[in-house]
Amino acid sequence: MVMGKLDVGASGLSFSRKLAVGVGDFGFNLYWQPASLYLLYFYTDVLKLPPAVAGGIYMIALIWDAILDPIVGLTADRTRSRFGRYRPYLLFGAPVLAIAFILLFVVPGASSPQAVLLAGATHFLFRTLYAIVSVPYAALTARITRDAAVRADITGIRMVSATLAGVLVATLTLPLAQMFGGGRNGWTAVASLYAAVATIVLLCTAQGVRPFDRPTDGEAASPPINEKLRATAANWPLFLVLGAVAVSSFSGTVFQKNLLYYFKYVVGDASLGGGALGFCAIVSAVFVPVFALVARRWGKRRAWLIGIVPSLAGLILWRLADGQGTGALFVALGIMSMGSAAYYVCFWAMLPDTVEYAEWKTGIRSESFAFGLAMLGQKAALGLGAGLLGILLAHIGYVADAVQSPETLADLKAMMFWFPFAGAIVTAMLIGFYPITPKRHLQMVEEIAARGATS
Repeated sequence: MVMGKLDVGASGLSFSRKLAVGVGDFGFNLYWQPASLYLLYFYTDVLKLPPAVAGGIYMIALIWDAILDPIVGLTADRTRSRFGRYRPYLLFGAPVLAIAFILLFVVPGASSPQAVLLAGATHFLFRTLYAIVSVPYAALTARITRDAAVRADITGIRMVSATLAGVLVATLTLPLAQMFGGGRNGWTAVASLYAAVATIVLLCTAQGVRPFDRPTDGEAASPPINEKLRATAANWPLFLVLGAVAVSSFSGTVFQKNLLYYFKYVVGDASLGGGALGFCAIVSAVFVPVFALVARRWGKRRAWLIGIVPSLAGLILWRLADGQGTGALFVALGIMSMGSAAYYVCFWAMLPDTVEYAEWKTGIRSESFAFGLAMLGQKAALGLGAGLLGILLAHIGYVADAVQSPETLADLKAMMFWFPFAGAIVTAMLIGFYPITPKRHLQMVEEIAARGATS
């Protein structure tokens, strides 16, 4: 059995230490949310790139990011330095990531071959650095504690931090871009502001988690790759989570990225798009602690399944609310966002538990590789969803800054309903088979500890 001496997993973690880990997601989401919510829109409606080209750039770059995630995970698992195992990636990667993010919005306008190449190159650079910095950070949750309740607390703080960043990005990005002059220069200024704040936050996180990720003389070397692959193959709960998040990410992307187009071309008020995204983020932020409590008391599987109910109910109401005024649309979005909070909490809280499952089953522990695989599934699905959306927008006849035909608008509404509806059903089926209950997780952790005591 391959196990290291990990003595930082005490359940008595102080709130300040939990906060030090969790607040890092605020910084990462100052990158993730602008890229997720606005970059495709920036490509099509600011740079005037053709929708299929914009979607293709987004898709290929995000899939590249996804492929890198398990590779970065393997590398991080084998990292040994005086700064720790995972902290060096935060300390030295955060400033470079900031520069790469700003470069995303420096691309010149017009759909010339040079602009397309530059947009692709900057997007690839950003996604590469994002993978290098974010995967080790994500793995910290599994490294610092084996207590499922403490993990639920940390995950709750992470998701509150992430959704607060989402609120700020969703509500402030468009107004700030206009305040800074609009156009490409306005977006570049906004990106610079977000990058500066994110860098400060990530460096503070690196300092705050120092006691939990320091060199440990007695810690075993990382197991060979073939052993990690063997352990991963036996980790079927991980594949259930990976499948659920891939389906959710793919189907949710088609809805979320269409919101800006919906309010601009269906409702006729582009400013409401940013307000709608901000409203969704606020509702999610409010309900993240609620679902963190549900996950802590009744288990993550139940919490996720409970969250799917308002997701479906809100989606149906959204379909029925078309043409009934913005009030009904925002009510539907609020109900859907309640369910989104469950997804945010449970995905990130389930992943560390699957690390223990693999260790209990095979004796092999690999936090970063498991997180890298899960993030591969999430990002690949997001990339495919964005790529498909670009292709679909071109297929249904979308033209930027023009009056859309009734057929185009009808097709836009249809894809916003059917993709997430089917995704929610499939996700519920996958999560229904997730086997790690709170009681079973406790038993696994106790058996792993007993093995370590006798080895």
